[in-house]
Order: sequence, then C-alpha cells, then structure tokens
Amino acid sequence: MEISFEKILHRPVGEKLKVIVSANVSQDGCEWAYRVETYELDGWVDPVLRAKSQGREENYVDYVTPEEAFEVQHEFWESLKPELVKNQEA
Repeated sequence: MEISFEKILHRPVGEKLKVIVSANVSQDGCEWAYRVETYELDGWVDPVLRAKSQGREENYVDYVTPEEAFEVQHEFWESLKPELVKNQEA
C-alpha cells in the first residue's frame, strides 16, 4: 500500500517547493521515497522530469537537502500515529 504526504517549503527568495514524501508499506517493511515540485508560472512542475525532457540532468537534492526531506518524512510519520481521545469512556 502506498501512502503520501505533501508539505510546502518557502524559500527566502520567494520560491515555493512542494516536498512529496511517499511510503510503500508492506508486510516486509517500508520503503521511503520523496520528490519535489516547484511552483512556476504554469503551476506545480517536477523539475527533475522537466530537466530530463530538455536533455539536462538535475536531482532532487538540488532543491531539498536530505535533512529537509527527513524532517518532512518525520512529520509524515507523526501524522500517521493515532491520537488518543481524552474524556471518552472506555
């Protein structure tokens, strides 16, 4: 089963980045992956796919550091945890 989480990061120069973290969860474990989209005049685009279609080479690490990706991944993991409901009869 694949589940995903998105978070928008704002850069100092006004650029918006959308970090999309996905987890492919199976009985054997969990595989994490992430990608980045940038907001441009035509909306959200995947800069790595666009670069490849133009014959250029770019990587997601050019846009988001591994630390930022890990932090978004951690937020994603925390959002999956069930919350305890207070003041409810058992």
